[in-house]
Amino acid sequence: MLAFTKEQIKAANSASIVEYAKSAGIALRQTGSDEFKGVEHDSLVITPSKNSFYWNSRQVHGKGALSFSTLYELSGSNLNEKEKFLKAMDKVLTSGVGDGKVYQVQKESFKFDKNQIDSENKINRVWGYLHNQRGISSQTIDQLHRDKVLAQDKLGNALFLWLDPQDRRQVKGVSKQGTKINHQKYGRRGTLKMIEKNSTKGYGFSFDSPGMNGKTPENIRFFESPIDAISFFDLSKVKVKGGMKNTRFVSMDGLKKEVFDSYITQTAAQLQKEGRILKSVGLGVDNDEAGKRFVKDIQSKFPKVKYCKPSEKLGKDWNDTLKAFRKMQQGKQKSKDKIRTLSGQELEKRSAYLRRDQGLER
Repeated sequence: MLAFTKEQIKAANSASIVEYAKSAGIALRQTGSDEFKGVEHDSLVITPSKNSFYWNSRQVHGKGALSFSTLYELSGSNLNEKEKFLKAMDKVLTSGVGDGKVYQVQKESFKFDKNQIDSENKINRVWGYLHNQRGISSQTIDQLHRDKVLAQDKLGNALFLWLDPQDRRQVKGVSKQGTKINHQKYGRRGTLKMIEKNSTKGYGFSFDSPGMNGKTPENIRFFESPIDAISFFDLSKVKVKGGMKNTRFVSMDGLKKEVFDSYITQTAAQLQKEGRILKSVGLGVDNDEAGKRFVKDIQSKFPKVKYCKPSEKLGKDWNDTLKAFRKMQQGKQKSKDKIRTLSGQELEKRSAYLRRDQGLER
């Protein structure tokens, strides 16, 4: 049986997760100045500066390559806990990766490549995907395109632009969503989903309610993805004509406290300059364990923050809720059409009877 010294265990615990993952053939992609995500499991998020990882879909997290190998790499094995530890130790030490403290992420300022946008400024593929696959209304899609926060690249991918809330001419980053289904390439999700490299930390996709006329919204709502933020706004149109008013909608692209803090600070500062105050803050994050933990953490510091929780009956996030609502709408419409058809048939029968009764038919 393998035996390891305290020094070896300490070395494995401090070994770089990013370097180890690469040596072990675990595909990663850099999604920020201090963030990597798994290619096979995009809910895996690694923060090199902290040498830590969080596997959101499993609510598993840890620090150092040893923890990563045990809890992530070997998660699907049939080994017991002791066997996993011994195997992970052997794998990490024989990989020869360095200490996570000295791992350096190349930090460059974000530069938006305008040349990637469709040359004719079309969003036909994006429009079809968001409307047909995600249930978003044509009015909302067209509005976001007019407001220059939604674009289509030359490959047909959706680009959700992170505009600086204080200077809407500046693009601070981009969330990219594929519109083609390819499970072989993108796994269970089936589509490309990524953040463009070097997108500015603390920012995310955001848009304001229509009709603000240059004023800063007094309410703010946070979501885990651009599509969830858009879905929530689209659903608000059911209750309020034109949708939720006087509100800023922000995507954190996950559960990122730095994005929450940044937009609260910036929005409050903008309002102060206009002689107004921030009236309400809400979290429209997923109705799952990770989302609930995030809400609990935020509310422990800011008790007045609301949890805009998606319906448990309709799905775990706001896009699930929107799609379920669209299906219900379609069901009601089919019922109405059926009633109209039946009414038409009944009317024809009555007309035929009257014609015969009055001798109008031979």
